[in-house]
Amino acid sequence: MTNKHLIALIFIFLPAGLLLSGCSKEDVQKDIILKAMTSGRWIVSTFTETGSDFSADFTPWEFQFFENETVQAIKGTTTITGSWTANVDARTITASFPAGDATVARLNDTWLIYNNTFTLVEANPLNTSRNAYLKLNKK
Repeated sequence: MTNKHLIALIFIFLPAGLLLSGCSKEDVQKDIILKAMTSGRWIVSTFTETGSDFSADFTPWEFQFFENETVQAIKGTTTITGSWTANVDARTITASFPAGDATVARLNDTWLIYNNTFTLVEANPLNTSRNAYLKLNKK
């Protein structure tokens, strides 16, 4: 069997396998987002709000997202635990850090994602009365 035939078989049987396994398109999208968010740490490379740049405040912080919808903000030996949820259909991610640092608390919101890859997320608050911009990069 040639490589062309093998590739054709994969494209024929992969969708059929997804249908038979009961996976919906939404489930597949959620799995992709979950894998992208939880594999590796993220840094806030840019954060602005109401015309002020707070990016430098985030420099020492790294963020680790987990499948159980918890997230850790890590700075040296300090760890602040929060929660996160993603809504694939609405293209949003909600972050909540109920206790801790004022810098990390700036992330508490529902963010509308307008640009993303496996290593980049750009978002603005869903609440348009808050004028902020968030750019996350995979470390």
